[in-house]
Amino acid sequence: MTTRTALAPTLTLVMAAAAQAIIAGLTFGFAADVSPWRDPVSDYAWHRGGRPLFTVAILLLLAAAAALAIAARRAALPSGPLVSTLFLFWTAGIVVVLVFRSNVSAAEPTVSGGIHRAGGAVLFASLPLAAWRLSTRLRAEARWAAAAPTIRRGALAGVVTAAAFGTAQVIPWLPAGLLERAALLAEFLIVATMALALRRAAGAAQAPLEPAAADAGRAVR
Repeated sequence: MTTRTALAPTLTLVMAAAAQAIIAGLTFGFAADVSPWRDPVSDYAWHRGGRPLFTVAILLLLAAAAALAIAARRAALPSGPLVSTLFLFWTAGIVVVLVFRSNVSAAEPTVSGGIHRAGGAVLFASLPLAAWRLSTRLRAEARWAAAAPTIRRGALAGVVTAAAFGTAQVIPWLPAGLLERAALLAEFLIVATMALALRRAAGAAQAPLEPAAADAGRAVR
């Protein structure tokens, strides 16, 4: 595997893991102010010290999305138009969540807060659906078939947690904060499994070339 081929999926993994680590740190560090059980992750932005860390986490996730798109293009991932569109929706959802601030309180709704919630809904729904559709396509491709079951499991986890978090928006006694964090973790798992699949596929594509290159080098000598 060349350094250039491995760089994009590796950066995807590092940046997505860093974003998840920041959210985990905020969860424990601000537990006294933001309930991990009830309150949304975006509430960290309303506390001193929380806003810049929350912003960095979202920017890292956005950068991971860009790196993943580059890795998929370089590896010739057979995604198709539907998967590409859903992935773009996911990226747009990340941007909306970053640009529009959430409501300070559910009792004081704002236009910005409403847009933020809509962006979050798109974010949580589109990536699992994209991964599910992608896993279906990959099963028919010999080069990618081994990655399909793992991506499908990640997609299933994303669909279930996203649906549970959506249900918590209309059933007040459900732990909305906890379910949102579970959905975020599922999104990280989807990104990680896709990045790892791209690394393995790129490595497999390079492997046949290495013996040939070595033989050519010996012939020259």
